[in-house]
Amino acid sequence: MPTLTDGVLFGLGILVLDFLAWRFMDRKSDQARLAFRALMFGLSTYVLFRSGMNPLRAAPWPDEPLRHLLAQVLEVVWWLQGARLVIILLDRVVLPETWHRERLFQDVLGALVFMAAAVGAIAFVLQLPVKGLLATSGALAVVLGLAIQSTLNDVFSGVVLNATQPFRIGDWVTIGDVEGKVVESNWRATSLLNGQGNIVVIPNSVAARANIVNADEPSQTHGISVVLPVKPSIRPAVVLEALANAAASSEDVLSEPKPLVSVRRATNDAIEYEIVCYVDSLSKKTGVRNDLFDLAHRHLLSRGVVLRPLSVPEPVIERTDEKHRLLRNVMIFQTLDEAELAELETKLTRHEFKVADTIYAGADEGGHELHILARGVARVTMSKDGGEIELRRLAPGDSIGQSGILAGVRSSVTVRALTRSTVFRLDKTALTPILARRPEVAREMCRVLSEHRETEKMLLASPAHADDSSGGLLQWIRDGVRRFHELTL
Repeated sequence: MPTLTDGVLFGLGILVLDFLAWRFMDRKSDQARLAFRALMFGLSTYVLFRSGMNPLRAAPWPDEPLRHLLAQVLEVVWWLQGARLVIILLDRVVLPETWHRERLFQDVLGALVFMAAAVGAIAFVLQLPVKGLLATSGALAVVLGLAIQSTLNDVFSGVVLNATQPFRIGDWVTIGDVEGKVVESNWRATSLLNGQGNIVVIPNSVAARANIVNADEPSQTHGISVVLPVKPSIRPAVVLEALANAAASSEDVLSEPKPLVSVRRATNDAIEYEIVCYVDSLSKKTGVRNDLFDLAHRHLLSRGVVLRPLSVPEPVIERTDEKHRLLRNVMIFQTLDEAELAELETKLTRHEFKVADTIYAGADEGGHELHILARGVARVTMSKDGGEIELRRLAPGDSIGQSGILAGVRSSVTVRALTRSTVFRLDKTALTPILARRPEVAREMCRVLSEHRETEKMLLASPAHADDSSGGLLQWIRDGVRRFHELTL
């Protein structure tokens, strides 16, 4: 029978304390848990060797079955405790930092160390023949390997994937035809969270053979591709210039690497053009891709190219239709009827600008004209701290000076051409007769301008005395229209 002096009960007590520490200590305090378990292993080693229970030899007291059995248990557990500490130390000291988040390498390392500890316990503590055991286990491994061949293929493919690291947890990747965010990579499979919010499980053997595209690498450059089919009768130089301007119109597109516009292929029905550009954040890709389609449509339309089903005859765009379309895009003119828009069309003046020419300078005297960009790309800047900051870019259909032509408010921004540009100007004298005939239109324009002022506040000169409330702002705009156009509203 075990007594208080032979060390068996002390060893069992240490084993219980070690189990309680593993089960109940706060898992967030890994350092404290590791230190306590190392202390328990040291105490267990001291007690075992002090009491004659050497784990490197057979358990003592063969004539006392209970004590002998308990001694065997303590010595076998000592080997397993040592294996666990070795695994933790190897993980902290030997393995690279990037492998700490990978379960697969931790599992492989743990399995090897525990296997070695189990063989040591069997050979030293239980005194069983290891050679026969290894031979038997080898034959069994062959049988099991043939039975689970596909699973082993996934396991070894997972080892290769984790070693080469084509992706990490949290990366957005495309594996074959599946695209999604990597949420788990284990022994058997890699799990992706796709755009529909579903988990897609891809066996590692399939992932290892497939093409893998990692959208998070390199970290500061993410490519976008936009393909557009255009009627073959349209001169390619016209389309290429329009699409290059579309890429230049987006401020989120990186200037380096430079956007590339090219002819992808030609068929009997269409010529496919491709825009390849880059953004600095993965989260911008969807928004910029959508903007590029819209900007391409606007720039092509400004050159008379309509994106349409190729089986439908292309309509002819007259210059009068272009002016009408540009005026209809102006926010404050959406309240006008067709006859009033036709009246304004006759007052539009056309102006051409070269690269870097100043289209609009709000700080100069005047600045009460409405400027509508018909073709090209323009850059809107504002002076700040002795330099200039870019506020936005203008594409065909965009305008500046709505507050100027309506209420006489000059903007403090400067607009310069980034490419050769065509601009239509409308003077305030063209708008005054319409506002005088229809005061309700003037009031509606004031309301529309006040509601949308928040989105264009950087382009409007904010008066120091203007009330911040919507009612105060609306009244201030009405007063400006009254003074500027000499009207009674």
